[in-house]
Amino acid sequence: MNPVSKQKHSNIKSDVWRLIFIPSFTIIILIAASLTYLCISQINKFIDLRGSILAQKTAHLLHKPILEQDTELVQHILDASVEEPYIRAIHVYYAAGDKNFHSGPQFMDIRDDTEPSIESPTEHRTYRTLHFSHPLVDRNNQNAIGWVELELLTAPFVVVRYEAIVLTIAITLLCLIIGAYFAISLYYRITEPLEHIKNIVQGLARGRLSERVQPQNSREFLALAESINNMADYMEAAQADMQSHIDHAIEDLRETLETIEIQNVELDLARKEALEASRVKSEFLANTSHEIRTPLNGILGFINLALKTDLNEQQREYMETIRDSAQNLLTVINGILDFSKIESGKLTLDYAPLPIRHSIDEVLHIFAPDAHDKNLELINYIEPSIPKNLLGDALRFKQVLSNLISNAIKYSSSGNIIIDVSILQRQETQITLKVCVSDEGIGLSREAQEQLFSPFIQADSSNSREHEGTGLGLAICKGLVERMNGEIGVVSEPDKGSTFWFTARLGIDKRQPSQNQLPNLSDYRILLCGENPASIKQLNNLLHKWNANTHTIPAIHDCFPMLRSARDSQQGFDLLILDIAPNERKIPPILLNNLAEQLHAEFNCTLIACCTTAHQRLFRAHTEKSQVLFINKPIAYDAMLQTLGRQLDLHIKDLRDQEDEEALRPTASVLLVDDNPANLQLASELLRGLNTQVVQASNGKQAIEACQHQEFDVIFMDIQMPGMDGMEATRHIRALEQGKRRTPIIALTAHTITEQKAELLIAGMDDCISKPVNESQLAHIINRWATLTGKKEIVIHTDDKAFTNTNPGIPTEDHTGSVDINLCLKLANHKPALARDMLTMLLAGLESEKQQINESLAAENYEESGELIHRLYGSSCYCGVPRLKHISGLLDKLFQSKQYDQARDAIPALNHALDDLIRWGKNKDIDALFGLEKAPA
Repeated sequence: MNPVSKQKHSNIKSDVWRLIFIPSFTIIILIAASLTYLCISQINKFIDLRGSILAQKTAHLLHKPILEQDTELVQHILDASVEEPYIRAIHVYYAAGDKNFHSGPQFMDIRDDTEPSIESPTEHRTYRTLHFSHPLVDRNNQNAIGWVELELLTAPFVVVRYEAIVLTIAITLLCLIIGAYFAISLYYRITEPLEHIKNIVQGLARGRLSERVQPQNSREFLALAESINNMADYMEAAQADMQSHIDHAIEDLRETLETIEIQNVELDLARKEALEASRVKSEFLANTSHEIRTPLNGILGFINLALKTDLNEQQREYMETIRDSAQNLLTVINGILDFSKIESGKLTLDYAPLPIRHSIDEVLHIFAPDAHDKNLELINYIEPSIPKNLLGDALRFKQVLSNLISNAIKYSSSGNIIIDVSILQRQETQITLKVCVSDEGIGLSREAQEQLFSPFIQADSSNSREHEGTGLGLAICKGLVERMNGEIGVVSEPDKGSTFWFTARLGIDKRQPSQNQLPNLSDYRILLCGENPASIKQLNNLLHKWNANTHTIPAIHDCFPMLRSARDSQQGFDLLILDIAPNERKIPPILLNNLAEQLHAEFNCTLIACCTTAHQRLFRAHTEKSQVLFINKPIAYDAMLQTLGRQLDLHIKDLRDQEDEEALRPTASVLLVDDNPANLQLASELLRGLNTQVVQASNGKQAIEACQHQEFDVIFMDIQMPGMDGMEATRHIRALEQGKRRTPIIALTAHTITEQKAELLIAGMDDCISKPVNESQLAHIINRWATLTGKKEIVIHTDDKAFTNTNPGIPTEDHTGSVDINLCLKLANHKPALARDMLTMLLAGLESEKQQINESLAAENYEESGELIHRLYGSSCYCGVPRLKHISGLLDKLFQSKQYDQARDAIPALNHALDDLIRWGKNKDIDALFGLEKAPA
């Protein structure tokens, strides 16, 4: 609001009264009061003077008779004096003869009861009179012989005073009336012209441009009137001119609109062609990515099978590297496809367990060969206070980190690549991490940094052939980091290396290893030797986390003096960890083996070499049996811990083994509510695979009855069900729980979670997950909510379930494209029998569902049609039928938003997809497709 509008504006009338009348009124009142005061003062002086003179005159008259003692004359003079106007009574006192003479009424009582003085004249006041006295003197006029006292009336003088006051008030009122008259006249002489001018200006503002201000008498108003009339003339002319321009503009606009209409038709045709081209491109990209991912999934499957066979340490290492590289390639391919999702805002991140150290070590292990080929060393610093187990999207976190490390390797030729992970902010259930990837490469200019995170931009476009890449990596990283509620940036200078950093907000998993589960190396002394300070710092950080006593030396030839000194002081070292840089060429293999033997024989100290796999092959090739223990670079937390545990004979139990032992114990009781039999069966199988006790309910009423007879640790509630939906059932269950334990209720929805989450939470639900659910989602939800009731957590082994269908006899996709067998297995948690049952159940009901949907649409029963479509979409989410899932999901959203006309237009596509599936299912040996024997009838 404008501050001026808040001010209180005065009007001219108040200003006239305030500036003219009030000062005049004040002056008149002051003058009147002053005159009245002066007049009364003069009257009072006159009274005092008259009384004094009368008393003195009478005293002179009585002087001789008193001295001659002529009492008759004295009395005659007194009587004559009483006849004087205003004199009420008179009294004489002669002191020599103690005589008193009096004429007139008796004196009124004097207020102060004082006697007249024979020495000096006095004055006394009564209620209605004034007393004046004057001394009588002897013949020599020296000694007082008595006094004369007369009483003077005050009433006549009071009347005079009142007359003066009344006259003053009358004159004052007359002056005020005259001043008010002139003030009002002035007010109207100002306001009447202003009111007229205001009315004219308002008329001009409303468009009555023909109105003009009349001539004024005042010169000021005359000039103002002329200015307004001139402005009105100008406005009238301007309006006429503007109207002429508007007419021309409308004519031009009409012609332009006709041209635009023609262009719109052309653009519509071009848009349809572009959409068709985009659709063809999208289909090509999807098919190509699928063709690439299918053999990759096969590679991953066979690698996992190979890892289950007997392999030596080197073969296992090679196979694990191949597996990690293939998995990374699959991640990169998926990341390219994710770029379009990021741009459209459709990419969602998972919220599952994220072991931060294991994830970083895994990424470093994948990029180790490329880094070592360029003599680069990968080093990671992880702040010790970071919890081991976090919650987030591990795949996307590794994708961002992989891209930054890949760029660091690509644009570096020597030095270290340091990954530093620190805590930026921590709360009770969330943590914000800052990950920095620093290199010593070519660096970036300020101009390159400003465009670095834009699509299709490379750091060094001049060497794009040398460094390869499409320029999409950092743009994808930026989109992923923003969805992790973080930021990404770079600090760099040309030829001084770069530091790429990003932040990510992750959850804190309640399942953390206790302190007594961590290794304690406080009883052991370890000597570190290496020329790379950054690598030695990493070793020191790890060993200090395990409470080890360490000492550092820069060169290998310094070890013997240090070892002898420690032995002499009875504080010998148990281990010597030698850090060997990737570009190290000075240590002969025979020297390393001899050093290990000498250390063991003389100091009972074991040599552990941290080096690349290429160095290990070189050192092992020159001896059949070596006493040197090797740790692969980059140094991994688990590998280092296990090596130290074996050498120091420490029992370091893998936490995953502890989880496997506890996995066989009962976990939690779960109520599963879903009206779709296929969804109910699949989710039940997944929950039973997590060793939970599952109770099924196909509608809301059954769920309420089950809650009345049994308490559950978690309830999974479908939202859209016929009759009583999930939200209404939740309200009934919450009403039953009054005064009892609150059971966590998790919503199962086929729609986007963000569309319904607020409404679901208001209805009384605690969390929500979207369909189709998988085992890791269910385990995470149960771990999050069921553990609040005291139940132990569920542990799933992702390593054993990370591969897809590995049977070479199983086709990955039917030639029609209607069914994806590989996707069926993935959705069924890689259980062929369950995948077969789910697909068979879907195919068995397609014809009846198609008939019901079309009949309800023909009868315009859109509510029933929406329920049938929703049930069909729910079934397709758990089977590998991507085309049917896509079409039914689109129709479900249209029915949810009540866009029935558009839904009718899409029904033919649904019927076509259903017909394709029905034809596909005829004469198909479903068991053979899943590599199973014929199921018994």
